[in-house]
Amino acid sequence: ELLKYSKEGEGTTQLKEALDTMLDLLKSVNDSMHQIAINGYIGNLNELGKMILQGAFSVWLGHRKGATKMKDFARFKPMQRHLFLYEKAVMFCKRRVESGEGADRYPSYSFKHCLKMEEVGITEHVKGDNRKFEIWYGEKEEIYIVQAPNIDVKMLWLKEIRSILLKQQERL
Repeated sequence: ELLKYSKEGEGTTQLKEALDTMLDLLKSVNDSMHQIAINGYIGNLNELGKMILQGAFSVWLGHRKGATKMKDFARFKPMQRHLFLYEKAVMFCKRRVESGEGADRYPSYSFKHCLKMEEVGITEHVKGDNRKFEIWYGEKEEIYIVQAPNIDVKMLWLKEIRSILLKQQERL
């Protein structure tokens, strides 16, 4: 509110910095709340690096090997997954539905799968839906078609994944 009613130049730079700092802090706390709700992951989440993004997606799973073609498995009902993007991995979890008072405020996640970023590739455009992209593993043995809730979320995730992959390439 202060920023909205301030004239440009009257400390607005400091107000913007303060707002950005507070929003970063809130995001960090929110991400931590989701992260501690992950059950079933064997290993240390800290070894995956900093959590960059997390959110809910529709996901289809396919394999390049064998007779299954992309169009054959893309028709089936998607899995609802909560994805966590870390510096070193992307984790797929299933949001558990809890009952009782306040259950919807505190989500719980069952760990399903984790892909190391060093072996991940992406395909940014999937024919038929501009909200979809692919995350594939290894030599495309496993392909995850991921549908974001909207195009902005897709673009944000692609930007962050590209950034991680670029940093990896530079290190090599």
